[in-house]
Amino acid sequence: MTTEHKQQILALIEKLSNSARLAQDLSLDDTEQLLAMAVLDLQTKLHSISPQELRSFTRTVANVVEFKVREPANDTRPAGAAESGQHEQMPFAR
Repeated sequence: MTTEHKQQILALIEKLSNSARLAQDLSLDDTEQLLAMAVLDLQTKLHSISPQELRSFTRTVANVVEFKVREPANDTRPAGAAESGQHEQMPFAR
């Protein structure tokens, strides 16, 4: 990977990180998580971390850290649902 290519990836990581912070400020939890995953993907490419290495690392972390189930994100309702009195959440895959 050339130095120019690395610099372009670093610039993209910075832009996505800023967007993730903005999404967090706007309470767009799912959007923030998607942007964080994109940042992680770029960081693994930048540092030449293979999918197998990342999988092994995440499995190790999962065995050590106790994860808590999070409350549904506040940005999962369809646009206009709050105004119309609907309180159902749209399903999404995990």
